Amino acid sequence: MMDKINVGIVGDGATDHKIFGKIIECILLEENPENISCEIIPLVRHKICDHVQKYKRECKKDSDYYLPSQAAVTLRDGVLGTINNAFKEFENTVEISYRDILLITTDTEHTLGNKNQYFESWPINLSHILMESIDKFYNLQALNGYDRQYLPIVMSLATFPSTEVIVAAARGLLNKHYGKKPQEWKDELYGTRTPRDEDIQSKALDFITPSSINNIFKDLPESRVFIKTLSLGLKYCLSNCHSDD
Repeated sequence: MMDKINVGIVGDGATDHKIFGKIIECILLEENPENISCEIIPLVRHKICDHVQKYKRECKKDSDYYLPSQAAVTLRDGVLGTINNAFKEFENTVEISYRDILLITTDTEHTLGNKNQYFESWPINLSHILMESIDKFYNLQALNGYDRQYLPIVMSLATFPSTEVIVAAARGLLNKHYGKKPQEWKDELYGTRTPRDEDIQSKALDFITPSSINNIFKDLPESRVFIKTLSLGLKYCLSNCHSDD
């Protein structure tokens, strides 16, 4: 019997849904393609980009951007609201189990000069706030009476500055061109700032493979928890799912 994983994706646009969907499929289907299927469900009505951009603007006014500052709390609560609403739509679309995934992503439009700058205070603090939103989501659902078996694995990933860095890493180009702005990355990768579907397929998705995900993991620090959660936690879950039935 084939195991099915439902994957709900909150992103800024269609390209994000395609790129993250391809990464998830590559990792989950790498070892058991005949036993596992993925259904990618873009949750297009939900986004966290406005919350993150508002947080960025507030941080320029006030250097106190850690929790429990007002800017950080506002971001956390805004993202929590988006996760709750996305979960409701996801739950109304498919029957959710603990094998399923709800991924929350956004482009920060914040450019880093090199990969180590991710570990400086503002970028990594943003990732921590997104994780606290997920903690709050699980707390709320536990209070609502949900058992763990009926909740998805919720993950977050904010890219610096945009999803194009994932494609650049997959293609081995990221380290040569760190510091580019989102539109500059589009020029570099696609030769245009308005790529067509066929451009995204041939110049992005075709480069995302199990092998190139190793490049993403090495060159893009913000991707590592996401990739390892998929690589280890979900594969273990699936390999043992029949013993739990």
